[in-house]
Amino acid sequence: MASQLSIRPGEQFTIALRLSMDPGWHTYWRNPGDSGLPTAVDWLLPKGFTADLVEWPVPAAFKEQDLTTFGYEGEALFAAAITPPADLMPGSTVALRARVSWLACRVECLPGSAEVSLVLPVRTGAPLEDPRGKRALDAARTRMPVRDASVSFTVRPARGFFELRADGLRVPSGLSLLFAPDTSGFIEHSAPQPVASDGSGVSLRLKSARAGAAPSGRLQGLLLVMGGAAPRGLAVDAPFPVSGGGAGAGLGIALALAFAFLGGILLNLMPCVLPVLSLKVVSLLRNSHSTGRGALAHGLVFSAGVLVSFWLIAGVLLALRAAGPLLGWGFQFQSPGLVAGVAVLFFLVGLNLFGVFELGTGAAAAAAGVRSRGGWAGSFASGLLATAVATPCTAPFMGSALGYALSRPPAAALAVFTALGLGMSLPYLLLSAAPGLVKRIPRPGRWMETLKQAMGFPMMAAVVWMGSVLIALSGAASLLFLLGALVASGIGAWVWGRWGGIDRPRGSRRAAVVIAFALVAAGAALAISQAETGRAAAGASGSALPATPRSDGMWETWSPERVAELLAAGRPVFIDFSAQWCLTCQVNERVALRRGPVERRFRELGVAALKADWTDRSVSIAAAIAGYGRAGVPLYVLYGPGGEQPVLLPELLTPRIVLDALDAMR
Repeated sequence: MASQLSIRPGEQFTIALRLSMDPGWHTYWRNPGDSGLPTAVDWLLPKGFTADLVEWPVPAAFKEQDLTTFGYEGEALFAAAITPPADLMPGSTVALRARVSWLACRVECLPGSAEVSLVLPVRTGAPLEDPRGKRALDAARTRMPVRDASVSFTVRPARGFFELRADGLRVPSGLSLLFAPDTSGFIEHSAPQPVASDGSGVSLRLKSARAGAAPSGRLQGLLLVMGGAAPRGLAVDAPFPVSGGGAGAGLGIALALAFAFLGGILLNLMPCVLPVLSLKVVSLLRNSHSTGRGALAHGLVFSAGVLVSFWLIAGVLLALRAAGPLLGWGFQFQSPGLVAGVAVLFFLVGLNLFGVFELGTGAAAAAAGVRSRGGWAGSFASGLLATAVATPCTAPFMGSALGYALSRPPAAALAVFTALGLGMSLPYLLLSAAPGLVKRIPRPGRWMETLKQAMGFPMMAAVVWMGSVLIALSGAASLLFLLGALVASGIGAWVWGRWGGIDRPRGSRRAAVVIAFALVAAGAALAISQAETGRAAAGASGSALPATPRSDGMWETWSPERVAELLAAGRPVFIDFSAQWCLTCQVNERVALRRGPVERRFRELGVAALKADWTDRSVSIAAAIAGYGRAGVPLYVLYGPGGEQPVLLPELLTPRIVLDALDAMR
């Protein structure tokens, strides 16, 4: 429904999706609590339209036995602000559609889904009002959370609980308070929340979850005021001074910058950077016989590319997190389309290193950064690409610094990302500026061409790696389209190399460029689109392969509830936060976690081994990672039998590191 019967080009308007439940049934809020699934709305809008959820309505709390859930009964309206494009044609009509899925529960639970639509005409005059829709939306606004500037919130963490203080809040007699967090995993929803009131405000005592995860940076949620005709909700957004548990939470800015710089240096040694090692080697050799200043200039330009890449990733990550989603370091590799596109890019870079085609001085040379004649654009783009591809994993010290950065204001976060970039580029910069190294490198000759071709094989290995990630995200069918895209790209590269050289007539070169571009673009576009559409199909059919198949049943799937259950039973717990796109994670599993001595010690000590696979997007896993003060994978967490304070293991594992940690907990 909408509050108006027509729309104007470029003028935002509000529509609402109404869910009506039979008596006794309820659906769920964005944080369903101890069970359930949140209602999901996937907007299917005409080209140029955008939709933003105005706000989740204030939920009710449902308590059954030992479970507390948050949701809606009777009726719930989800309002969204729709912005049409300014070039809409007056006199036309537009169809606004949405795909909705929900879980409705009474005693039993039934999933449901539907596709709904609303058709509105486009007019240039004042929109026609829909009285019925306007009344419904006005009523819906009364169920939205309230942001009261006169009330200030603070949080004090203590052993086993958090104290939420609301200064300036007065609660009339007969009403009760309950805090509903935006995300689950750090408080016991079903535990009592004792309220203490004084002359200046109220305090709630929130029992911390046994899993030990805490909010990263800020505590957000709703303070539900219950007991009236309908629950009211006061929006809570308070700084969270994490102490102890989060690895990055207790860092000061100086220590965070030092950790970031050291972590950036160590990132060069991580397995994740192996696919782009060839770019660094070729770029270094290409400029090794420049003059001293020339080689240093190339090093500075390469470093600038690294820094710009870090800033771009940081800006996108901070902007998306400010908009609401919980995302972490390496989040871009959770997009199947980006994985497919990177695979095609790696393939083309490998063909270029093999000599199938040579790039000229245009934009394509800057994209790959591997031109045979060098140039500052190539060095800059090499830095961009090297960083973008090295982001799936974190290095030692880097995880704590990133956890600090993503819980602080943008200025501090960007300073940390800058230190990371400087650390990663430092080894290359020093090599570029070392006159002694330049003298030791032999004169250019056939050996350089041979080495350059050999460096193409790591890029091809990276294509295989990206293919395995794509299978985990979108299913095996997406890999077929990727292989087709690689064939088309290979033909395009061959056409360019065969007929696009400078020794060819101008007409031949132009035709070669057009054909090569068309083949690469068409193949990549098809692979990217099929990867994105294949995600939903693979998830529905279960055809996507598990990120890391296990040979036995020792490893369980992670969930906050399972962690709490195991700790309550007094069992030690080991959690492997991993992802298929994290090469360091895969190396650690094969080198350390899946070794016989480690698995035998797990069984001897009764350690429950849980795997949290972050290959695809997961809000609960992202929240858990942030709760430990980290921003990405790999992350390894070990709880002793008491379940009090978790131990975070290093990003690089050996069997001895794991065995020593297990022995220390006894």
